[in-house]
Amino acid sequence: MTVEFELRREIKRLQEYRAAGITNFCSARTYDHLKKTRDEERLKRTMLSEVLQYIQDSSACQQWLSRQADMYGRSRRSAPPLNLTGLPGTEKLNEKEKELCQMVRLVPGAYLEYKAALVNECNKQGGLRLAQARALIKIDVNKTRKIYDFLIREGYITKA
Repeated sequence: MTVEFELRREIKRLQEYRAAGITNFCSARTYDHLKKTRDEERLKRTMLSEVLQYIQDSSACQQWLSRQADMYGRSRRSAPPLNLTGLPGTEKLNEKEKELCQMVRLVPGAYLEYKAALVNECNKQGGLRLAQARALIKIDVNKTRKIYDFLIREGYITKA
């Protein structure tokens, strides 16, 4: 039973090396050493111990807090707006539609297809729910939501 346990543990260790891109045992030794050092540092360092060293100096404390806010704020960056110059269908859009396509990062041709599908379905049904819009256009639900809200706001479609 213990032999089986040892083998499983060794296999897990080798799989971890492979996942980290390690292909030889010399690199594995270095990896283990660095991992051990990182783990020890992580155990030593807590947020509380970090903030305690700045607690006496208010400006240093403010700097530390802003650095922490920046670190956590940067974890999810939004993509830059899409450049529409030269894309087919751009000339068919009004300014608000161009702005929507840039922010949602939609190619104008695709937006025009989605708009036509939603407007047609709205005319057939006498209104359109968000769930119906999501079923009609199979793209990211967040993009669908923004398109749906925009078309309602601009009066192209109505809510059911």
